[in-house]
Amino acid sequence: MADRIVTSRVPADLKVKLAGLAGVFAYLYLISRTIGRRPDHLFLCLIVLVFLFYGRRWGKLFIIDWLPFILFWVAYDMMRGVADSIRGEINIAGPFHLEQSLFGWLTPAAVPAFYFQQFQVAYDGTLLRTVFDLLSALMYALHFVSPLILGWFFWNTLNERRTFYICVYTFTVLNVMALITFMVYPVAPPWYVFKHGFGQPTDVMLDSAAALVNFDRLLGQRFFVSLYNTFNSNLFAAIPSLHGGYPTVIALCLWDRLRGRAWLFLAYPLLAWFAAVYLNHHYIIDLAIGSLYAVVAWAIAKVVLVPLVFDRFVDYGITSREIFKSTFKASAPSGMP
Repeated sequence: MADRIVTSRVPADLKVKLAGLAGVFAYLYLISRTIGRRPDHLFLCLIVLVFLFYGRRWGKLFIIDWLPFILFWVAYDMMRGVADSIRGEINIAGPFHLEQSLFGWLTPAAVPAFYFQQFQVAYDGTLLRTVFDLLSALMYALHFVSPLILGWFFWNTLNERRTFYICVYTFTVLNVMALITFMVYPVAPPWYVFKHGFGQPTDVMLDSAAALVNFDRLLGQRFFVSLYNTFNSNLFAAIPSLHGGYPTVIALCLWDRLRGRAWLFLAYPLLAWFAAVYLNHHYIIDLAIGSLYAVVAWAIAKVVLVPLVFDRFVDYGITSREIFKSTFKASAPSGMP
């Protein structure tokens, strides 16, 4: 009998795990050669590995669906290593004068952001100042978690994977448009002009927390100062303002899904925009451009990407709950209902 030639094939599950493991090592190597490893980098890799090796079907679904958020975090973080070396002259005076011509009439100061710095000095130690400081810090901090909360609400709470795809790819398109703009047209935020004038920045490390230091003083801790000095990958990315764009995306997605029941969420963009100006992080024009980017991104995701691309190959019936139910039934002892 002729010898049979046995060809072994690598199981698809193992291929996914090996590819994920290779990606984690490649990522760690890349950041070690550019910006240097930090604890949050290792934590991100740990999450990926846990889902790959222990999450099984649910973990794979999570990584596939949430990959745009992960990739943007990686891309934005990597800007720390390349933004300073490839960008040209920082645009400082132009945006300031445009803000002054359009919105300078709103306050006695040159621009509204500067007026609130004068306000903070005039009302230092008062209850009104404390309320504004706390509210603005809260609204600004929500920027870092609100897209994830909204994504989880659609992906797991409502269990609507298609709605989630519209949401996550709206953020994705917005982020891509923003990253390109940051590199092509770097803009100094108002805190830079307020502290340093119109001169080009030097290589000296700048404190970018701006008026968020007020919150740190209330706590007696360097929370926001440490956060911004550690994680702010690009100090000159004022246009478009993602603090203006993200709340707009959230309002659009919630209104599109919930309609009249989502009217309360429309207050979130207004509060977030106020916080951005109050804290001296953005001009009003930054927020307006960020919101315009958000509307364009939402239209692209809702009208083009999801119906013409993802609807063709994504099985929206495979959801987080569906996987949990099937896993539970498979692991339940025989005889159980």
